[in-house]
Amino acid sequence: MGRTYLARFREFAEAAEIDGLQAVDRWRVEQQAEWDRLSNTLAFLATMSAAILAISPPAPPLAFSVWLGAAGLSTCGLFIVQYFAIQAFSISDEDMGQLVKDGNYANSALLAVAVASPVIFALWSSILFAVGILDYIIENPRGKPQFMLLSLVPVTIGFVASAAIMTIGSVIGRRVQARYERRLM
Repeated sequence: MGRTYLARFREFAEAAEIDGLQAVDRWRVEQQAEWDRLSNTLAFLATMSAAILAISPPAPPLAFSVWLGAAGLSTCGLFIVQYFAIQAFSISDEDMGQLVKDGNYANSALLAVAVASPVIFALWSSILFAVGILDYIIENPRGKPQFMLLSLVPVTIGFVASAAIMTIGSVIGRRVQARYERRLM
């Protein structure tokens, strides 16, 4: 995921060279829109993870642990998104264009990983939340087999669909990255 942001930084740096401050302004608006979406997602995940910890009957140890991990991870991601928005506000458009160029202010790869971290946190928080649900379904002492199936079938379908979509996305991402790298040569 960091590679995707690194590629975006390169494209942004090229656009800033060609279009100047207009490109910087477009990029900032698009990045803020992404942070706004992430902020909502992370806040939702943090709320759901915290609320489910109070479920009755009490969650099995694995479910409780992964839900607590999901709550912490999404809360940290939310903090980072808010921090980036505040930090970016104080950076001039000229400096923003220079920021993403290799080594001018910070290592571009490190910056890409930092900007990608809220997305990664949202992904892992979602995975942890879903793993907790699966564990809760399986270990719930009140679950009779027929009722367990009513929960387990849709959750399993969701897991399989998510894995397939993530695989397809990963393949597309690698192909786009390879195309971009060929363009640079």
